[in-house]
Amino acid sequence: MMLGCLQSNLFYEVLAYWLLVSGVIGFLAMGVDKARARGGEWRIPEATLLVISLVGGALGAAIGAVMFHHKTSKPSFLVLFLPVVVLWLLALQWAGFLGRLGTYLPQ
Repeated sequence: MMLGCLQSNLFYEVLAYWLLVSGVIGFLAMGVDKARARGGEWRIPEATLLVISLVGGALGAAIGAVMFHHKTSKPSFLVLFLPVVVLWLLALQWAGFLGRLGTYLPQ
């Protein structure tokens, strides 16, 4: 099992795997797009970055945006992206996922 705190609940465990995989994809998409932007190459469309975020990669994409300094100063992207991140956090809190993880974090 991926996380001991989630293994007693199949929903939480599947969600954890989904968020991990989609988060890594979101993170990598931001990094690849930034690298392509610097090199003047073909870019990943913003719509694709938003779809990745909508389907679960929002947290990874947010981390990637901050780490790579990518899309963080583009208001037209942020006005769509940031609500997606907030909605994911609210949904995870509502589902009890964040609280369940919190009980297993180091004190």
